[in-house]
Amino acid sequence: MFRSIQDLVEKTLAMVADHPFSCGFLVGLIAAFAILVFLLLLCVVFRPRRLRCLVIPSEGGELRISAKAVQDSIRMLAANFPAFDVRRIGMYGKPTEVNICIEMDFNGGDEPVSALAAQFRAAVARLATETFGMEQPAQIQLEILRSRAEVPVVSAGAESEDSASGAPLVETSDSGSGQSC
Repeated sequence: MFRSIQDLVEKTLAMVADHPFSCGFLVGLIAAFAILVFLLLLCVVFRPRRLRCLVIPSEGGELRISAKAVQDSIRMLAANFPAFDVRRIGMYGKPTEVNICIEMDFNGGDEPVSALAAQFRAAVARLATETFGMEQPAQIQLEILRSRAEVPVVSAGAESEDSASGAPLVETSDSGSGQSC
């Protein structure tokens, strides 16, 4: 087709001279594709890595604890918190700098979810430092996926205050007549 590289260059330059808009459009598409490939490469290189084990350095070497052992321990600890139903536990980061992500459902309880979550996070941190011997505490992220807590419904007559306590009355409805999202 082309006898030499020189013929290819001459034909390309002739095409650019004849159709400058088409070539500019083509150069723009190539640049956009190159930027997209570069961004995808950055996402792959800098994504958080799922850990298969924890590495605890010690004098005689290092201790490796599997992610499954850590996940099972956290699930046993979650049994002490009936307000939470743990769905998924993931460990990300580097083996010495751990980020534990716990996804769970909130079943309701006597305390607000923020107080219960703080207690659960503290219990997981104690588990990581005392049981597994982590020198640097892990970053613990809790994510509430669903809430099955009973939400109090305020009716029109509930705005009056209780004469004995001075607090507003709040009524709950079990009939299911409330609105849902």
